[in-house]
Amino acid sequence: MNQNKIMFFCVGTGGHVLPVKNIIDELLNSGISKNQIEIVTDSRGIKFLQEVNVKCYTTDVYKSDIGKLGYLINVTKIFKTISNINKHMDFKNTKIIFTTGSYIAPIAAYLSRRKKIKLFVQEQNIYTGLGNKIASYFKSTVFSSYPDTKNVNQKNLEFVGPVIHKNIKKSNKDINENIVIGVQGGSQGSIEVNNLIYEYLENHKLNKVKILHIVGPSNIDTTKNFNNYEQFEYVDNMNDFYRQIDIQISRAGGGILEALYLNIPLILIPYKLGTTSSHQQMNAKFLVDNESAIICNNYTDLEKELLIIDNENTDWLDKYKVNNTIESGNKEIIKRIIQEIKNGL
Repeated sequence: MNQNKIMFFCVGTGGHVLPVKNIIDELLNSGISKNQIEIVTDSRGIKFLQEVNVKCYTTDVYKSDIGKLGYLINVTKIFKTISNINKHMDFKNTKIIFTTGSYIAPIAAYLSRRKKIKLFVQEQNIYTGLGNKIASYFKSTVFSSYPDTKNVNQKNLEFVGPVIHKNIKKSNKDINENIVIGVQGGSQGSIEVNNLIYEYLENHKLNKVKILHIVGPSNIDTTKNFNNYEQFEYVDNMNDFYRQIDIQISRAGGGILEALYLNIPLILIPYKLGTTSSHQQMNAKFLVDNESAIICNNYTDLEKELLIIDNENTDWLDKYKVNNTIESGNKEIIKRIIQEIKNGL
């Protein structure tokens, strides 16, 4: 019996961990045994993996807040993490190391080279973060979500499309008579996005619009009782959520391609701080250039668009009708993983 394995390295927020969860779900449905899959994560990432029934090892992984300099100064912490992984994980019969980036990607790349294991990297943003940029210069295949990914070793880049949750399906749904707007701020929610929505609702009554608002863990505010407005801490079945909405307001992380895949136009409020800001701004610009999204950088911008939608209704949707150029990368990624595991090449 073939027991060749794949070892996933994923840490941090849902943007890096949920693609791994989605890929594992599809691998298990494709006949790969749970004993052939292992995960290395951290205390942040494990929160998204509670329902994944495979071996998970949680370890401390150093995260630099000052770029490359931080990693150079704290190289001993990095090698301590590598040592801990070596002690707890059995690399025998491991044919693939797969990472979705962030601060564990260079560790995954180093271990793949040291142990002569094939390296797969998945990049969900149009502008590659430092972790995946470093990993891309090792012998690897970098699966990209966008067709023109930047800040990466182009020699190893392969555009396949984003990882989409296996339950999310395209449908030919009709536009709601009263437009339904979905709001979400990423896996942890966004206080800024939440407050912008609250400010609008306090200043304006919803007439022809309904808002379904995912506020994030522990962010439910029972004082916000507005007409045509519902709050959710978290949504388990995003397919049901997407089927209800006509427009989405969100940050501009890698997850926005789910809405594009489903032909849902976007109002984007890109994150403005830290290293995340660069890739969110570029993700948003890509969708704006493809006429499938608009950017709102402040309350005034958002208020203007929401007032137009609530008054013009379907005219706004006609203007920003999505021209979808993105397909799911799931099929190609799963195919490549299964080929490597079964062939042991």
